[in-house]
Amino acid sequence: MPDYPPYTSIQNGTYHGFGYEAFVSIMADLQQSFTIVPEPNYGRAVKDLQNQVVDGLFLASENEERNAVAEFSDAVSYTGWTWVWLKQRTDLDPASADFKEKAIVSAQLNSNTYLWIVKQNYKMAGAPSNIRMLFTMLNSGRVDAILLPELTAKAVMQQEKLDPNLYSMHLEVLLPFGIYISKAYIARNPDIMPKLNQAIRRYHDRKQNSDSASFD
Repeated sequence: MPDYPPYTSIQNGTYHGFGYEAFVSIMADLQQSFTIVPEPNYGRAVKDLQNQVVDGLFLASENEERNAVAEFSDAVSYTGWTWVWLKQRTDLDPASADFKEKAIVSAQLNSNTYLWIVKQNYKMAGAPSNIRMLFTMLNSGRVDAILLPELTAKAVMQQEKLDPNLYSMHLEVLLPFGIYISKAYIARNPDIMPKLNQAIRRYHDRKQNSDSASFD
């Protein structure tokens, strides 16, 4: 489980986030025991998945590197990759045609957003391993814009006591956020993915019923 608020985070040795709560609920439905290994970032988490130190990764978006060693579940949630830049930089517009050629950008090292930026041939500055350091780079002018999920950006702003009114945001893409299970574990437990996806569907049903009850 990577440190990625508000989805998954570790505070004072305890686990938090609605991604963590969703995972615990899904595993309880499966009656599947588990041990969580806290990771500082996605790069480290994926490396441990590749080396079979861990059997799974949550929550994560899909990419080819991860698909090579693990299978992606149905969506538990969705994540909106969002460009964040200083509002005073009125010359920047991620929706414009020249943004890729003009802007110097960054994302968390070895995260899916980082891999996407590299693949899309944006002008990349140094990438930090700590998600919070992205705002340090942005605020100091080392980069023009950073890419991360909107909810994560807002969570980091709140945690670091940054004024959200100083920033502009633009949604780049909305992607499913799910659970990866390693192919090595699936080989030993071939029925795990169908059972997991059924449990995820039941989780959504429970959540929908709960939301309806709250609304009523």
